[in-house]
Amino acid sequence: MTFSVLMALARPRVSLMVGAATLFGALLADGPLVLGLWAGLGSALLCAGCSGLNQVQERERDALMERTRLRPLPAGELSVARALACSLAAMGVGLGIYAALGGVPLVFLGLAVILGYNGLYTPLKPVSSLSLLLGGLSGAVPPLVGWLAMGGGLGDARILSVCAVLYLWQVPHFWLIAEGHREDYRRARFAVPSLVLPEPLRKPLMGVWMLAYFTAILGMALASPGAAAWTFGAAAIGLAAVLGFSLLGLARAARASLNTVMVVSMLCLLAA
Repeated sequence: MTFSVLMALARPRVSLMVGAATLFGALLADGPLVLGLWAGLGSALLCAGCSGLNQVQERERDALMERTRLRPLPAGELSVARALACSLAAMGVGLGIYAALGGVPLVFLGLAVILGYNGLYTPLKPVSSLSLLLGGLSGAVPPLVGWLAMGGGLGDARILSVCAVLYLWQVPHFWLIAEGHREDYRRARFAVPSLVLPEPLRKPLMGVWMLAYFTAILGMALASPGAAAWTFGAAAIGLAAVLGFSLLGLARAARASLNTVMVVSMLCLLAA
């Protein structure tokens, strides 16, 4: 098993994003950078393990899709047993880091992420497009992990608003990916919104979700004292206009705009 195969199993870009989101939560709690980096590493490893297990679960469907057919399992570069062993090992180390930083509560939070993503979201993807709402819960947890690892309180409006924004971001992000790969998802028989929902309903639903997303961003701004909060609120409104034009048909540009809003928002929140 080569390093490149192992990296493909871990999906490093996604895992690093999850680690960065955890570090963000730690920095927002004003915790030590070193501990924040450890928390980020734990989340990145946990995400890598979840990703590997997801590829084990979906290996047959991955083989049917252009965007995933070259992953290690459908390409025959890795056996199921080795992929499973690597995934469980990454999860175990990630949970171990959680235990060292936050004890049992953080471990239970990590286990909840695994249950939500691999136990609920992945098996339900071929069954219902509503599975995306369940998967989003696991994706919204990383900032909370960093926050709690630094001793932050669970009821603080700042971290709750961050998790809400991250949750609301994931649905249109995945939706736009699915729009660009509709035939892939059709072949693999995934119940994604772009295939399940009728055309007259898709755009209005996306519009409502976008409205909720940008409303949550402005709510996050109001939850943070300081002029920088207003700066990122204004930036979010401006980028929302760009995104609205992009949604007229340019899925890749729309996704780039969506992601830019997220990055700008979070950086301005830290500055506040």
